[in-house]
Parts: sequence; C-alpha cells; structure tokens
Amino acid sequence: MRIGKNLLTGALASILILGLSGCTQRLGQFTAVSTQNVRNLNYDIADNTKIKAEGDSCIRTFFIIPVGHDDDRIQRAIDDTIKNGQAKGLDGDLLVNARIDVSAWFIPFIYGQNCINVKGDLVKIK
Repeated sequence: MRIGKNLLTGALASILILGLSGCTQRLGQFTAVSTQNVRNLNYDIADNTKIKAEGDSCIRTFFIIPVGHDDDRIQRAIDDTIKNGQAKGLDGDLLVNARIDVSAWFIPFIYGQNCINVKGDLVKIK
C-alpha cells in the first residue's frame, strides 16, 4: 500500500512539473512588418506580376529526432522567398501581399515535416 501511494505521488509530481515547463522560440527579426496598407510606399511591380515569389523553411523529423534549425524560421523562409524570386528574374528586395502558412505532417515514429511557407510579390522600392 505504501509503495503504491509513493508511486502515485511521484507520477502526479512528474505531471505537474511537465505541465509547468515552457519554452520560448524566436521566429524572426524584420526590418518592417505591417498588416495594413502603408501610405507613401513607392515601389515598382515587375511586368511579370503573375510570377509569385515562394520560399520555405522546414524542419524534418526522423524517428523522434528533429533535424534542422528551429530558430528564426519565418525570417529564413522570407529570405528564401526573396532569393528564389531573384533567381526567377524578378527584380526586387521587398515582399508585398505576402502570405505566411505553416504546414506539417507526420508518420508517427518514422518521418515528419514542419514547414513555414511564404508567398508574395517581390517588388523594388523606388
């Protein structure tokens, strides 16, 4: 009876400790961010505006071990988007009308992937 009570107390203490733990994750550092229209922002949209710039930052999980950098993920996804747009021939250094999505899928204990995807119009400031 005494062993069962000690085991139950230990299990409850472990659950309490795990429940109180937390973490902080840095998602990125940005020069400018807005969800509203910015007045007096003068930029050129390339003639080929149908070509959207796209990029991502992914973490892959093998078995239960994550592989990849978990810090600054949004920033790295935006950087990848700008580089990919420039590689497609778009002249620009700023994303407008940007959309940021997170996608994840997992096959338990085998493989998984968690990605931040960015898509937007790459423009050049006048």
